[in-house]
Amino acid sequence: MKKWAGALLISNSGEVILQERDKKLGIVNPGMITLFGGSVEEENVEACLKREVEEELSLRDFHFEFFKLYQKRKVTHGEDCDCYVYIIRDVDVRNINVNEGQGYTLVSSDYDRLGAKLSLVTLNVLHDYFGS
Repeated sequence: MKKWAGALLISNSGEVILQERDKKLGIVNPGMITLFGGSVEEENVEACLKREVEEELSLRDFHFEFFKLYQKRKVTHGEDCDCYVYIIRDVDVRNINVNEGQGYTLVSSDYDRLGAKLSLVTLNVLHDYFGS
């Protein structure tokens, strides 16, 4: 089973920082708003999270905590994948440099305004995080 590690980044003002994906053909969720993260390669899940956050945002020396495991299935998501989501708190948006995707967007409990732009897993994560 494919594994993926992603970060639910929480800004120091309490907003969630999400990735605006590229619109390239052949990538997962092109043009959508998702968590930052990526596929586990030859490392463990936590090492993947560290690598992806450093590659995609240039963040180093951050603390993280496990949030929840989400399961993507081919029938609903187009692929079978276990998605390990971690929380990184108190991120200063002035210290991030988005190296992958079109940029980032900040959301709070009004995330439903983004509607169909959110990937299904991201929508589920936000629902669980904000408890709505």
